[in-house]
Amino acid sequence: MVHSQPSIKVFGFEQENSPGTVAANVKDENGNPIKRVAMQKNYFIYLSFNQKYRITPHQVFLNGEAFLVESSAIETTPVQQVNNNIPNKPEQIILVPKTTNKVIKLKIASPVQVEKTSNLQKLTKKNDLVISYTWKKKNYFVVLKKLKKLDPVLNQ
Repeated sequence: MVHSQPSIKVFGFEQENSPGTVAANVKDENGNPIKRVAMQKNYFIYLSFNQKYRITPHQVFLNGEAFLVESSAIETTPVQQVNNNIPNKPEQIILVPKTTNKVIKLKIASPVQVEKTSNLQKLTKKNDLVISYTWKKKNYFVVLKKLKKLDPVLNQ
């Protein structure tokens, strides 16, 4: 019997996290100029699949870089995020629509060095997001061509 890959929907978002502004000519306790902190990015990655599947995600490749991943089950859908950039007008953004499927959230953990096969190199070149996972003791990949950009978070 041939196992085809399970049907998995990938929802992926990237959000710049602006650290706020550093006043000009500010010095640290040693008298060195304080550099502006580089923008960090938040990633929101979800997988949705049939309840009966047992899937174990291992790694994500974001723009070609490999990271270990932790997964946690999402109990209720839709998964929403609130954008509070305009204080009096919070905006609800649906990250994962309502579904009866199982939904898991992937949290990016530490970067990892991976020997990329030629197949994996092709996948990471063409897609913003590649996820490796195990299903029925076999390894598979699922991809997302483009991460959706969310409005940046503005910190004070």
